[in-house]
Amino acid sequence: MRIKRVAGSLAIPVMGMLAFASSEPVRAEARDPVGWFKSTTQMLVDAVTTGDKGVWDRILDAHCIITTEDGVVLDKARFLEELRPLPPGFTGTIKVRDLAVRQAGSAAVVHYWLDESENVFGQQLKTTYVETDVYQRGEKSWTMIASQVTVVPRDLAPIQVDSSGWQSLLGDYRLGETATSRYQVFMRDGALYGGNDVKTATRLIPLAPLVFFQQGSIHVMVFVQDRSGSVTEVRELHKYNEVRMQRVPSALR
Repeated sequence: MRIKRVAGSLAIPVMGMLAFASSEPVRAEARDPVGWFKSTTQMLVDAVTTGDKGVWDRILDAHCIITTEDGVVLDKARFLEELRPLPPGFTGTIKVRDLAVRQAGSAAVVHYWLDESENVFGQQLKTTYVETDVYQRGEKSWTMIASQVTVVPRDLAPIQVDSSGWQSLLGDYRLGETATSRYQVFMRDGALYGGNDVKTATRLIPLAPLVFFQQGSIHVMVFVQDRSGSVTEVRELHKYNEVRMQRVPSALR
């Protein structure tokens, strides 16, 4: 989970579980471990939105390692330093679901999904995360020793654009002259599709006249025009890398 001081989206990793310094939580965990971890994790998640450092301070091990969905690695001190309430204009809730516990001696792994709803000055955002937390049990309490979270991909919502120019995007594109496969762009039922095979191609969801999200993936496809306005290549934005595919000359129309 998260809540980060970045352009709006909630973002500090949420880790799950762990008890307080009393022996009662351990007894409760022994009676119903999944139920205890779920309620404790939900309590921690709720503390993320309010910026309650005290809850987290009691739970995090002094040597814990936290990896956020942005690939940032935090220790306990930095995590607590960055944990703050949502700023004015922001509200949000986080719900824990499908939590599973795997214990191995004095260690345990907790795996779960987080459904986040956020309101940013009237704009509704919904994000799902999947998280795995590792913790150890001392004499009286569980303490978090590691946590890693990632965002669950989903298709972006289409943006209304002028589709009259889509005809100029149709054709084949390839990575290089020796490449054996081609990226084919075509129309079907008024929608634009792209893929290496017509049968398995997926919809290109418009984000701008020349920018599309590849349905069912994490890729953004950007069509590039030359100075004359002709589309000469498509660039696939893939895991923070850019892959360029040149248009096959014979496909130019």
